[in-house]
Amino acid sequence: MRRRNVATAIGFAGFALIVVALVGSLGAFVYGEMGAMRQRDALNLLNYFQQAMVTKLYDEVSPVDDLAAAFEVDPDDEAWFPRVAGELLEREEVSYVAYVRGDTMAYAYPEEEFGDTVGDDLASFSYVYTLAKWTDGFVVESSVELSSGENVFLFVRPVNVGGSYYGEAVVGVKESYVLEQLDFASLEEAGYLYELWSVSPQDGSKDVIAASGGSHDFSHAAKSTFNMPTQWTLSIMPEQGWIPREWSIFLAAGVIAVEALIFGLAFVLLAYRAFVDELERSACRDEAVPLTIVCLMVDGFEHAALSLGPEARRSYLESVKGEIDEVIQVQHVAARVSAGCFAIVIRDYVDRGSLVDLMRALELALMWKVRIDGKKAFCAVRSAAVRFPEDGDDPVALVERTVSLLERDRPGR
Repeated sequence: MRRRNVATAIGFAGFALIVVALVGSLGAFVYGEMGAMRQRDALNLLNYFQQAMVTKLYDEVSPVDDLAAAFEVDPDDEAWFPRVAGELLEREEVSYVAYVRGDTMAYAYPEEEFGDTVGDDLASFSYVYTLAKWTDGFVVESSVELSSGENVFLFVRPVNVGGSYYGEAVVGVKESYVLEQLDFASLEEAGYLYELWSVSPQDGSKDVIAASGGSHDFSHAAKSTFNMPTQWTLSIMPEQGWIPREWSIFLAAGVIAVEALIFGLAFVLLAYRAFVDELERSACRDEAVPLTIVCLMVDGFEHAALSLGPEARRSYLESVKGEIDEVIQVQHVAARVSAGCFAIVIRDYVDRGSLVDLMRALELALMWKVRIDGKKAFCAVRSAAVRFPEDGDDPVALVERTVSLLERDRPGR
């Protein structure tokens, strides 16, 4: 017997380790999938936002394309430019309009602020002027401080005549206006922090163009890098992290609940195994000890347990043994057979009349009185009884048959 108990203990310890490992691995897998799902959602949003942002910078925020196209139609006709520049400057968001002919500044408006730069060489201005010439493409530089002290986005578009570089059209648009048009507020409304930065064309340093307020580490953020033609990078990440704290708590609680359920079932099986061993020992004796076996089924147990939660379920199950002991004063052994099913073995014959009274007393004692959704409810108990060896020579089979009958006659089946 002692060896058997030791073997059982060792077996259960091994089972416990396997359960912890398997459920823990499942929890880690689910945790990783939750993070991966959030990252996929962020990347989809990031790609959409970045493409929309580039489209706005190229086509919507600045009129520089129209200026360059007009010069390309007739590069010798510049008489219209001062008038158009004045009209553009009447727009609240436009702060600077210029035209570079060849490598020399030809026009710069407002004239009272930038007229003294006319005639200056291209090399004396921001590097983006030269970059537009050498890349022969549209260039945007952010956070450029004009001589007036105002910060603008500088939009530069080369003018090509006969397939060759002829000059550049330049428009400076207020930084606040451009950032508003790029609509970073929509990222924050979606629950994301953001950071947009570019590589400085002057010295290769990091120039932050726009970012969420506060200090944030974007090293693990979703990132998209693109060229304007200097390198720009947009990073976003969920404000609550890739795995919100509430999700982590819920997942941990789920893992613990699953492990508790498995261990609870294991304990039930172990207890029932000990109960069966006792029955088998009684049957194997030279003179079989007469037994009275009572099985009880708590109807609606699973539904009530799910509605009330694990604490109420545990409290009820812990009370069952005391209730049985209170009713049955003679020697007996009891076991939980399944979720809401119990078996009791009394080591003696109980006469028919007394047995009916005993079963009724047990049904009343084990009735689960609950309150679900604010309403009182009762989980009624049904019972059945057999006697060994009078009703059969295998006490274990008698218990199993009686439980099956109670299951079969469950209300609603």
